[in-house]
Amino acid sequence: MSAGTRQWFCVSEVWKAMTGIEETKDQKERRIHAVIFDMDGTLFDTEVIYGRAWIKAGLTKEQYYQLIGRSRVNIDELITGWGYDLEKVRAVRSKEVEKQLQEHGVPLKPGARESLLWLKENGIPAAIATSSAKEVAERYLQMTGLGEFFTEVISGNALERGKPFPDIFLEAAKLLHRTPAECLVVEDSFNGVRAGKNAQMRTVMVPDLIAPDEEIRGLADAVLNSLEELPAWIREKNHEM
Repeated sequence: MSAGTRQWFCVSEVWKAMTGIEETKDQKERRIHAVIFDMDGTLFDTEVIYGRAWIKAGLTKEQYYQLIGRSRVNIDELITGWGYDLEKVRAVRSKEVEKQLQEHGVPLKPGARESLLWLKENGIPAAIATSSAKEVAERYLQMTGLGEFFTEVISGNALERGKPFPDIFLEAAKLLHRTPAECLVVEDSFNGVRAGKNAQMRTVMVPDLIAPDEEIRGLADAVLNSLEELPAWIREKNHEM
């Protein structure tokens, strides 16, 4: 059995166990019927805010980059492993993030609102699958007025395994009542792209702070310059079906 076959078998079995629906290989050719967005760095330009906050709390820029796309549990493990006082670092980081949000609000990535409006107009449901807490995601949606565009909000904090494992995207697909083959993942982080492909979903990267390397370019179905390009990419892919 090849590595690709083994991966397909594993993801299919996880999906079947979660939903009771057995996905067939011919379903991989389906049109895009749902879009699952990462949040920080993809929809909202918040990674810059987080970066400044982590660095003010004592981390280096290189250490901060290692945190992008990881779950809170994983982040806390890394910070503790680096020898920092986790409680102190978290307190400084939270205070600085809140200060920035109060002063400047939640900044949107270019094309975010326009892409979501296009999806809504075309009857394509959207979900958020984020490593941040669900309360944070809901607050940001309220602050930006984007809540109306999302059918589901899924936090990795509620799952045992975070990205790059596929669990969060499989959970989103289940809640959207779509098979993995019908879903498109939109991500900015390396681990997010890996998770999307591990879920056997088409995955688009819109780079934020870190440009894709050779591995990620090979995994992603496309690398877009911004969310402004997303509607045209989906139209093209659905037209090919």
